Amino acid sequence: MWTALEPPATTVAPGDSAVVRLRVRNTGDTVEEYRLSPVGDAAGWASVEPTVLRLYPGTEGTAEVTFAPPRTPDAVAGQSPFGIRVDPREHPGEADVVEGRLTISPFAEMRAELVPRTVKGRRRAKGRVAVDNLGNQPLTASFSTRDNADAVTVEANPTAVQVDPGRAGFAEVQLTSANVSWFGGIRQHQFNISVLRSGDPAPQELRGTYVQPSVFPRWVLAVGSVLVAAAVAFALIWFQHDVGVKSQASEKAPTKEEPLPQGSNTPLPSAPPAPSKQPPPPSAPAPPPPAADQPKPKDPGGGGSGGGGGGDSAPKPPKYDPNKQVRIQSGLGYLLVTATDQKAEGRYVYAAPTSFNTPPWDQFWHVHPLPNNEFAFTSWSEPWAVADNTREGNQVQMWGASGGDASLSNGSMTANQKWSIQPISGGDGFVRLVSRDDNWCLSDLTPNDRKNLQVAEVRPCGALPADQQRWKILQ
Repeated sequence: MWTALEPPATTVAPGDSAVVRLRVRNTGDTVEEYRLSPVGDAAGWASVEPTVLRLYPGTEGTAEVTFAPPRTPDAVAGQSPFGIRVDPREHPGEADVVEGRLTISPFAEMRAELVPRTVKGRRRAKGRVAVDNLGNQPLTASFSTRDNADAVTVEANPTAVQVDPGRAGFAEVQLTSANVSWFGGIRQHQFNISVLRSGDPAPQELRGTYVQPSVFPRWVLAVGSVLVAAAVAFALIWFQHDVGVKSQASEKAPTKEEPLPQGSNTPLPSAPPAPSKQPPPPSAPAPPPPAADQPKPKDPGGGGSGGGGGGDSAPKPPKYDPNKQVRIQSGLGYLLVTATDQKAEGRYVYAAPTSFNTPPWDQFWHVHPLPNNEFAFTSWSEPWAVADNTREGNQVQMWGASGGDASLSNGSMTANQKWSIQPISGGDGFVRLVSRDDNWCLSDLTPNDRKNLQVAEVRPCGALPADQQRWKILQ
């Protein structure tokens, strides 16, 4: 048997096709049937026609091999070896593989979008730019932002990403308003982000909307004005009102005067002798001085300086070893868990029953002390990621530390990835986990829907029942 490819190497563009010829000659002395099949990395895009050649001794047959790679990231640019297997039916021991080389041409295609297109926040808001590489070669995309006059500042971090074929890259967008809107309803600010692919002359423009609600809605101003007006009117009425108190007392009638007796022949009695001098009354004795060993009365408040005694001192937070595994349990008895079968970055943090202790569920954490009495939380299965509370609304997800691995000790990560642990006085070891980004408390929302797992969120401290916002770190 003799075989040959014509040509032995070819080039094809994704979405197009290329054809090579396979020649097979029967060098034996009997009629032979040859079965043809493609093998190798490019076999999924190859087809052979016909798939069977029946040849008499000394004759030659030809088959066409067509390559049609799709215009998708699966057809990676570069050289891809292939082979055509030739199996003789009568002499299977003489099977052979004819090898060739297929070169796939590169193409570039990018898709960028703002997720979400509308962000909301009173002073700050966050979004993400997602870049999908739909081409078959790596690409580099850079980001540039434009501020909305002096009203909003827009920043992208990082300013450039490199994305492999078929993968997506992300950049965080931070929007900061120059002024806080106290009253007046909702303000909307438009902002733009330009995404430029390396080698592309024109960038792709992304437009988004920053919705800035006022701190107090309009009805608060209206109700406040009505209350102030009512208070002023009440004060005026009160001070101008005559209470009208009348006295029940009456004037006493004058008594009849009796005439003094006039002269009588009886002589007046002599005046009594002058009283002798009386000694002054004795002065009251002075109180005795207090005894030297008489105890002082106790301070009912337990205060006072010195000695450190009296009163309940604030509970001190325990120390945490970043190498020790812990579990974090809410006041409702639910544990913080992550699912190891979810995407590597952006896993949700759930509040789950204690029975969720087998894969894919991970209920173990590491507490990393940071400077300024702050902490970061990493899961056992994802030690490079930290609990982050502002990537998607108020929900808590696991994202890579913004300052790299070093930030797990020096605290150089952003505020939305750092927490404070605030012990609760008399709380039997319970603490509050407070985000350093907005000083909101980590909350267990299980009561919202006990049939389905609830993603942990940050909510204003005190806005929910105490058991939903207090946690115990089980070491």
